[in-house]
Amino acid sequence: MSVFNAIIKSLRSNIVNIAVYFVIFAIFGNISASATATTTDNVFEEKTMKVAVKDYDNSPLSKALISYLEETQEVVDPQTDDPVEMNDNVRFLIYDYAIIIPEGFAKNLEKDSKNNTIQYIAPGATASEYLLTEKIGDFLRDVVLYMENGYTEEEAISLTTEQMIKISDKKATVMDTSDENHRSFYTGMFTFNAYSLTMILCICVGTCLLFLKGKDVSNRISVSGMHFKKRNLAIIGAVLFIGFVITTCMILTIQLMGLSYANEKLIFYAINAYVLMFVGLGLAFLFSAIAKDENLINMLANMLVLSMCFLSGVFVDKQFLSPAIVKAAHFLPLYWYTIVVEFINDTPFEEVLCEKFFVYVLIELLFALVFFMAGLIISRKKEQYAV
Repeated sequence: MSVFNAIIKSLRSNIVNIAVYFVIFAIFGNISASATATTTDNVFEEKTMKVAVKDYDNSPLSKALISYLEETQEVVDPQTDDPVEMNDNVRFLIYDYAIIIPEGFAKNLEKDSKNNTIQYIAPGATASEYLLTEKIGDFLRDVVLYMENGYTEEEAISLTTEQMIKISDKKATVMDTSDENHRSFYTGMFTFNAYSLTMILCICVGTCLLFLKGKDVSNRISVSGMHFKKRNLAIIGAVLFIGFVITTCMILTIQLMGLSYANEKLIFYAINAYVLMFVGLGLAFLFSAIAKDENLINMLANMLVLSMCFLSGVFVDKQFLSPAIVKAAHFLPLYWYTIVVEFINDTPFEEVLCEKFFVYVLIELLFALVFFMAGLIISRKKEQYAV
């Protein structure tokens, strides 16, 4: 137990590193996951816009139009009569949209229903702006249509306003419940976890293993009388214990932060995270075999893990990466980790545990094995040549 305890105690020197990466994960992981999570609850909810209105006509029709907009949008005073200045205010998002109702607007529309002289000012061709323009056009066309069929102007305005407000209260219901069309909060969190967990394991475990190779500690262990096999089992046990505790803490953190995003697939994400743990431990072992001090381990971890995160779809979604980069990323373990995360997200719960899932997980474990073997070879060569 002396070797096991020594490794656990050496972890104290990395408490600050662990805390820093946990904070980064909790803050930026949550922001990223919340921003990219999609649900069907509000995907087609109408957006309320801040609309500036300048009415030079002051007719019953123009006042009715403004009243209708006040029922469905946030109507504000443009604070200027200059169309150029109003356009600038829209561009700088002081308000979202602006309309100018010119003098004689109602009379022109009564003579010709197509003669809509309203001036629209919008920052671009977004869906919300287009829909609002169409709604204004529909309102005016309906008023004219009622008047052409014998209704008075007052009756036409009243009927049109009532119908348009009823239509605005309607909400779309999305019938598509396919998992592959939606990205869950857990998918975002576990994707970002690839960076945080791998960094923590590489730095902390790598430093602990380096601590055992110190001349003073190594001499004490060699004269302790502990059998070689028992000593190595203690080292393996301590490393696995550290990896298991850190990974479990990351998973629990995700679960606590995602209480409002209940997801029955958490168990599959957790399995993938524990598989990633072995990749992180393998890298830590490799770095401890290469490096001679903690600074070099930090440098290697930052260089390799950050590079893999950018190339494997952790920080930048794979759809934005070039085909050449995606092909090259097949040779990186974090690529396969993100592939498993996406597979879990896109697959119904009862179909996740299939051949494809186990093949992807096996590929991750093979990467971990390669890192361990490379570390062993480097360590053996160093001992052989007394480097």
